[in-house]
Amino acid sequence: MSRRVLVREKGETYVDLTLSEAMELQDLRFCRVTPTSVEGRWRISDTAKVGVAVIGDLALHVVPKTPLENIVYMASRGETQLRLHASEIGHAADTALPSALAHAYLSELDRATRRGLVKGYRSAQDSSSVVRGRWDIARQLAARPGVPLPLEIEFDDFTEDIDENRILNSALRVLRTVEGLPEQTRRLIGSMEVLFAEVSRMPRGVPVRTPRLTRLTDHYRAPLQLAQIILESVSWTHRDGAFGGGTFLVDMAAVFEGFVASRLQSQLGLRGLYVTAQDRGWWLDAQHAVSLRPDIVVSDVAETVTVADTKYKVLTDGGGAVPNGDVYQAVAYALALGVPTAHLIDVAGEVSARVRNIPSAGVTVHVHAIPLAGSIDQIESNVGELAHVLALGHLAA
Repeated sequence: MSRRVLVREKGETYVDLTLSEAMELQDLRFCRVTPTSVEGRWRISDTAKVGVAVIGDLALHVVPKTPLENIVYMASRGETQLRLHASEIGHAADTALPSALAHAYLSELDRATRRGLVKGYRSAQDSSSVVRGRWDIARQLAARPGVPLPLEIEFDDFTEDIDENRILNSALRVLRTVEGLPEQTRRLIGSMEVLFAEVSRMPRGVPVRTPRLTRLTDHYRAPLQLAQIILESVSWTHRDGAFGGGTFLVDMAAVFEGFVASRLQSQLGLRGLYVTAQDRGWWLDAQHAVSLRPDIVVSDVAETVTVADTKYKVLTDGGGAVPNGDVYQAVAYALALGVPTAHLIDVAGEVSARVRNIPSAGVTVHVHAIPLAGSIDQIESNVGELAHVLALGHLAA
């Protein structure tokens, strides 16, 4: 009989584990597992992901501090049509993150594919008795030198087996491995898989990057973004250390960072500003030995305006003070980019909004606290206020 244990995202949870279970849990690298003075009792803390971790007959449900509806909304990068309510995912809504994401994904996928799958051109190779497309002479000579037929040809095939559909199909396939999905959800997965019968899957171990959307594929936006979260949650993109069957762990830091960057791109774009997320083009030193990758760089047509870093941390103490290391990082970003201000965007309840003046560096660090426990409209309003603050800094400059 399987055991079900609830673990809090914030704070510490004490759980009875065998030594082998504790070691396997530590190997998943999403929390800290330490022994206590009581034999067989272990302390779980510093959880970095939420969802379900399955170890043998043990299922640990990491309960998120953020409401499920808000997590799913942020995971979809704030697509305004996505409104998931707790009543839609059945019982135990406060711990059923995999079910919530599966439900949202299937709903968005159904909406996006009601008129069928998008087709596109893919380069294909074949052996044929007639020339279709281009004759691949090099491959012909390598495969059958001196033999005229069949011909080795390369051509553009108009097919459903394109990267966008492959990502969507891969997410469907891996949802089947998730522990505890409702039977109705599993039936929906089966019915959607019929639609993707002619579509292959993305290879494991290869990072999944959403293809550039076009006018023909823009309606795929929400399901593609949810598919990426799902694939990462089941470790689809990692060859080594892949999670065991049934494990589904969502990286909340990545969800929060992606959501904030996406919404700022949209809102600051309306003000004539440009937002670059995860910008790798900066260095702290002249020799380009110390690389920097700020989460958000805000620019206008002429210059960089300001820089921001998004922090999703579960702090157990500190009285709302931002960690010193985060301030050091923000100052380094501002100095490297040559701007007088930097912003740290954190979650309300972990830090408090405040301003840190660093006269020796000539930099002012603004700490923002975004509440995630309220309604979706409140979250959008808070991000809108943040965009307004960043835009005011541009006007002041």
